[in-house]
Amino acid sequence: MNYVFGLLLLGLFAGWLSGMVGIGGGVIIVPAWVFLFAFSFRTAQGTSIAALAPPIGLMAAYVYYKQGNVDVKAAALSQIIY
Repeated sequence: MNYVFGLLLLGLFAGWLSGMVGIGGGVIIVPAWVFLFAFSFRTAQGTSIAALAPPIGLMAAYVYYKQGNVDVKAAALSQIIY
């Protein structure tokens, strides 16, 4: 449970600090995962990308979709190919 609490606390701190200073949260979170949570650098990078993809990517795609700029069929077929 301390691990989960530590990750939540880190997320809150990184969000607060990045909002106050105007930097991306990954600048804080990736090094913290490496030095405080013993993640490998690659794991920290990959985890950061995975954490950001849903809120950033999905919301951006939704905005483009609302404006009529997404071909849903092509996007779905592309996922099958990848």
